[in-house]
Amino acid sequence: MNWKGKSQYFRHSGEKSEAFSRRQFAQTLMGALASLAGPALPAAQIAGESVPTKGTPPRWFAYRCPYSIFEAETLRRFAKVGVEVVHISPLNTLTSLGVPYSPFPPSWVGPGQYDFSSVDRYMAEVRANHPRAKVICGIDLNTPAWWPRALWSRRRIDSFCELGRIAASQEWREETRGYLQEFLRHTETNYPEIIIGYTLFCGMTLEWQDHSLGQESASKRAAWRQWVQSVLKKADPVDIPPASVRERCSRGFFRDPVQDSVAIDYWRFSHWLIGDTILFFAAAAQEVLKHRVPLGTFYGYILEHGQGQLLTEGHLDFDRVFSSPLIDFFIAPASYVDRSVGGAGTTMVPLHSLKHHKKGFIRELDHRTHTCPGVTLLGKPAPGYSSGFPNREATIAGLRREFASALIHGISLWWFNIFGHLYDDEEVVEAIGQMHEIWKNLPAGADQPVAEVAVLVDPESIFYVDGQSPLINDLLSRQRIGLGRMGAPYEIYSFADLPELDLSRHKLVILPNLFVVDERKRSYLRSRLFSGNKTLVWIYAPGIIADDRFDPANVERLIGIPLDVRELTERRMDGWISVFSPTPNLSATTLRQLAARAGVHIYSDSGEPIYASRQLLAAHTADGGERIFRLPTRASRVRELFSGRVVAESASEFRDRLKAPDTVLYLIELE
Repeated sequence: MNWKGKSQYFRHSGEKSEAFSRRQFAQTLMGALASLAGPALPAAQIAGESVPTKGTPPRWFAYRCPYSIFEAETLRRFAKVGVEVVHISPLNTLTSLGVPYSPFPPSWVGPGQYDFSSVDRYMAEVRANHPRAKVICGIDLNTPAWWPRALWSRRRIDSFCELGRIAASQEWREETRGYLQEFLRHTETNYPEIIIGYTLFCGMTLEWQDHSLGQESASKRAAWRQWVQSVLKKADPVDIPPASVRERCSRGFFRDPVQDSVAIDYWRFSHWLIGDTILFFAAAAQEVLKHRVPLGTFYGYILEHGQGQLLTEGHLDFDRVFSSPLIDFFIAPASYVDRSVGGAGTTMVPLHSLKHHKKGFIRELDHRTHTCPGVTLLGKPAPGYSSGFPNREATIAGLRREFASALIHGISLWWFNIFGHLYDDEEVVEAIGQMHEIWKNLPAGADQPVAEVAVLVDPESIFYVDGQSPLINDLLSRQRIGLGRMGAPYEIYSFADLPELDLSRHKLVILPNLFVVDERKRSYLRSRLFSGNKTLVWIYAPGIIADDRFDPANVERLIGIPLDVRELTERRMDGWISVFSPTPNLSATTLRQLAARAGVHIYSDSGEPIYASRQLLAAHTADGGERIFRLPTRASRVRELFSGRVVAESASEFRDRLKAPDTVLYLIELE
């Protein structure tokens, strides 16, 4: 069959192409994929539209209902294009913009008093508009409005705004645990055939973000004193350090491990406390669930939280939380840093750490489409509207970018109709339907990773730096801009994963914030990285704090290059290559040159986002034009899946002309 134009739902002008049904598209796609090695998996197994096998991370293509208004028509649109997994949020609290999270009343109505009829109403509405729906259900652990205002207590704190001040409260933990377990008993009794997963929400914007800035409370002070004595084996600190102590950095950007030890310990404890709270409630949930269905939560935003956030908001205990058997998957929105048309749409978390721990991941797509009006509530605009997609063409190109990235990385996604009206354009929903067909019918192994670049982020080092410095943005958050445009795929891990990682295919390893090194870390570096002719790129001041001692000379001892060099400097070591950049946020051009010298395969020199796996290659552009793509091995055929075009045969390099804007997704049929 000639695919040219046939499988294209819409031309880039937004006009409908010739009639070609989703069923026909699926049949044609399956035929095209049949030539690939290995049989296609059943749709439910790939799309995750059933409970995954125990021990297997969930893989979902889902729709998340909006806040405030239940948009039944949008739900019906998604049902029509075959999206069967639906996330609902029958929550108790107000959003950060002052409107309710749920379109139905709260279910936690008083001390030990629950009214789950609102949950039943929510479920009934979903089933009435989407009878085939399988549901992921959110559970709100935040304090309901009445809880901190109760007359019988003067120490109650609002968890939404100040999670760190209440996280150690046994009163809050136990009362919330009671609500959580009653909620689960109700849903597990009434909807076991419908609910296929749960998400635990708490803190600012439901994402376990602590906005208390390290401030004290009676329960946190008691927990801090106990933690210092039992975990650190140090003397009773008596009190929480004041802001003048916990914010002090005696070495400029850095904290001195001796002079500022109290601040370092306190911030480590504050993040541990948030992680401990997540695991406390996950354990409580599993007492009822017994792992019947996957349990997930938002957490681990080391790549997104920057200046004024990363040190204080509690997300740096992710090594422990990611490895816990209590939680099966994690969630994060696509980054707000680089999501406009032409952006790379990067992740907030060290995604490949999650995959290393065999955990699932859901990329939340809350991108502002051209049909979504700018939401201004309580006089303030909702986040993300400045980077929204301005028209239909940009919306489809941008959403295809996010889909292609999720497909290639082997992760879940859900389309979040956050404040409503994101999916009012039926052609956009039909485009999502086409993506769903591709998602369901992709054969096993097509998303096998091929990245030869690894990035290792170090949460421990953040406790030793000035959290208010803009330098933090350049070290991690903004560095993703260059990484996304260097022309080669990359993987991001936590440094703590290093002893267990197989980095044999990685030729370039970037360490953007490894400031704190001890003998344990040095042994990991020696055994895992200082060999195989790998190129290691060190940023700003690697190892400047070594063995509890701040000393600029530590840098040269670790990497063979002194700290005082003023430009990118390279030195060949014994079995590896050391590259030091005294300034962070390397450009895409610099990264591409480093990668090429290290022997990394460069797919494109365009300076635009690309994503690649064994048999998939995607590219995104704002400007369009002819592009050249190079493959690591010869392909018998290259087919663009959104349009159905065959763009090359028996080739290891090919050209294609992209629209403006555009996202293309190529299926690489290997020889």
